[in-house]
Order: sequence, then structure tokens, then C-alpha cells
Amino acid sequence: MNRETHIVSLIVQLVPEHKDEIIKKASLIPLSEYYTDSHVHKLVIVFEAESESTLSTWFDDINNWQGVLSTQLCYHHCESNESLQEEIQYANNPA
Repeated sequence: MNRETHIVSLIVQLVPEHKDEIIKKASLIPLSEYYTDSHVHKLVIVFEAESESTLSTWFDDINNWQGVLSTQLCYHHCESNESLQEEIQYANNPA
């Protein structure tokens, strides 16, 4: 069976009073990173998942966090784990 890795990013619009709580929850998502700016009431969460069903579960969970107004899928890439292990060959630029 060929396993996959899904890499996604979400833009999360949030209520300012819940920002710290939402950041704490985002940091608990396995294989995730988050980015925010203190002046903006948005959060970008980037994470990996092993299946589309896991993605759906995370999307639903994040949408139900207190203080989340909306989520927007920004990027989604799926690739086989085998393909991700291949070394990239550069044609003219080895650096």
C-alpha cells in the first residue's frame, strides 16, 4: 500500500480575545507550525496529515474551536511518501 502525505495550510480568522487560546491549540496539532502577527486577527496553520480523513477531522475541529470565525484552505499538496524520500537532482545548479 502506497502511503501519502498531505501538506496543507489554513488561514484562520479569529476573535482577538481568543487568540492566545487558539495559538495554544494550534501548537498541539501534530506536525504543525503556525504564523501570526500581533496586529492581525488571523493565524496561518501549516501541517501534515497522512490521509484526507485526518485533514477533514482537523478542519472540523479547528472550525469548532471557540473564537474561530472561519477557516480558509489556502494550500493542499498530496504526495506519496516514497516520492518524498527521493533526492532532488539539479540540472545546472548543484547548490
